[in-house]
Amino acid sequence: MSFEPIKYFNCPQCGDRLALYFKYSKMTQCPSCKSTIFLEDEGSLKIGKESVLTNEPSLLKLHQQIKIDNKILFTLGKLRYQYGRGFWEEWFLNDDDGRVYYLSVDEGDFVLEYPKAIKLPMENILDAKVGRRYGQFVVQERGFGECIGFEGELPKDVKVGQRLFYLQLSFGYGNIVTAEYANSQISTYEGKWVDAFKIEVLNG
Repeated sequence: MSFEPIKYFNCPQCGDRLALYFKYSKMTQCPSCKSTIFLEDEGSLKIGKESVLTNEPSLLKLHQQIKIDNKILFTLGKLRYQYGRGFWEEWFLNDDDGRVYYLSVDEGDFVLEYPKAIKLPMENILDAKVGRRYGQFVVQERGFGECIGFEGELPKDVKVGQRLFYLQLSFGYGNIVTAEYANSQISTYEGKWVDAFKIEVLNG
C-alpha cells in the first residue's frame, strides 16, 4: 500500500511546487517559504501568515506511513497547541480509504481518535467539572489551548493564535471522547489510548 500525491500546484508566494495528498484539505503549508495557504476552491489560493515550529523530538514526521493496531495510516499534517504546562501536538492522518484520524501526543501519552458526532450529556461543556460523571462519561481533563503553529496539510482552517476549549472524557475501558469548542462550534472525536511502543513506523 502506498500514499501518492493526488495533485500538485505552485505556491502563490514563492512558486515552489507543492503536493497535496488529501483531496478535502482546507489549508497547507509551503515547506520552502513556510507560508500558510488556504485552499478555498479549485481555482483560489489565499496566502496567510508564515507558520514556523521549533524542532522538537518526535516519533513521527510528515509523509510517513505508520501502523497502529493493524491499521496503516499516513501522516499529513501537524498542529501544535500551547497550554498551561507546555504543549501538545495533533497529527492529522488518513488511511488508504481517505478516512480521517488524529493522533494526539501530550507528554509522551498518545491518543488515536477519529471525528464522530456525539451528543454530550452536559448542558454547557464550559461548565463541566473534572472528576464528575455526566451520563456514561467521566471528565478527565479540561482546559484551553492556543494554536502556535502547524506543518503539512489540514482538513480544517486553523489560525495561529486561535484558542480552543477542550474536554477529555473517558468511558468504558480505555475509550476516550474529546470535545473541542472553538469559533462557537463544538467538534467531537472518539478514540483510545495508544501504547507508543506499538506504533510501528513503516517508512522514513
